[in-house]
Amino acid sequence: MADLHQPMTWHGGNWQQLSQRLADNQLPHALLLRGQSGVGKREFALAFAQYVLCQEKTSGMACGRCRNCQLNKARTHPDLLLIEPEERGKQIKVAQVRAMIEFTEKTPQQGGFRVVVLCPAEAMNISSANALLKCLEEPGRDTLMLLVSQQVSSLLPTIRSRCQQVLFSRPSTEDALLWLKKHVPEDEKARILLQLAAGEPSTALRYEQEGLLEQREAMKSGLAGLSRGKLTPAELALNWQAYDQVIVLEWLCLWVQEMIRYSTTGQNKYLETDDMAKMFRYIGDRAGSRRLLNTLQWLLEQRAIVQSQVTLNKQLLIEAVLGRWLALTV
Repeated sequence: MADLHQPMTWHGGNWQQLSQRLADNQLPHALLLRGQSGVGKREFALAFAQYVLCQEKTSGMACGRCRNCQLNKARTHPDLLLIEPEERGKQIKVAQVRAMIEFTEKTPQQGGFRVVVLCPAEAMNISSANALLKCLEEPGRDTLMLLVSQQVSSLLPTIRSRCQQVLFSRPSTEDALLWLKKHVPEDEKARILLQLAAGEPSTALRYEQEGLLEQREAMKSGLAGLSRGKLTPAELALNWQAYDQVIVLEWLCLWVQEMIRYSTTGQNKYLETDDMAKMFRYIGDRAGSRRLLNTLQWLLEQRAIVQSQVTLNKQLLIEAVLGRWLALTV
């Protein structure tokens, strides 16, 4: 049997605010949990949903003992519905939202609330977003909807206006590492993972679970070979065919940002990726901050195109990306 979900330690203020509103019977029917990716919004939403359904809220958290908590531990609670894309990076389909609407119109089987967690809200297409809008305009009785989003600007303004927003901030590096090391006890490994994830602890843990440190090593080796003329952009792009394009672009953006900080200040302390510092120093010195900034802007544009789910030729995209990287060394 699984454990109940738990909010992150750095979200204590958000938890206290919402749990007090629940106690005062002042929760709105829809909350929009917004903020940077990878900081625990989804985990918070599921933890709060389970807390709402708990029959004994004596400690300010779900008790873990009552019938509702036992059902939540088994992931079989009939009054809690999680709506997510069927595959990461895909859209939430209109059929899923229609099933959610049907769920909210029924009477809660265990009494109390019916709770929906929809994550990420920006994964809805226009049809599913319009279907959700109808539900937000006429919510079922005793229904709580928790929408999770890292790109609030992508949501319909009419959806945003019908939800009360709760902002989630990124934790300090110390707090993030303290949490991450509970799952990844090796200090250096945890530090590298958090760095790759741009300080997002949940993202860092996902990278570990998916074995992406091996991909990082392969990318580091490939970029070194590219810079030394041992590989062409086309050859390396072929080697990177199996990689997630968004992750490749995000990591390259992080590394270019590191070189920009070094190039702008001339201070080695900004080359935080120790095992790639020599390459970054070389590129930073040759390219200069202006070219690096232009490259970063271009990489961010390519990432936005990929995230928009436009069909692209993966080989040609990565080849173009690597061509831009190689041009920095000239």
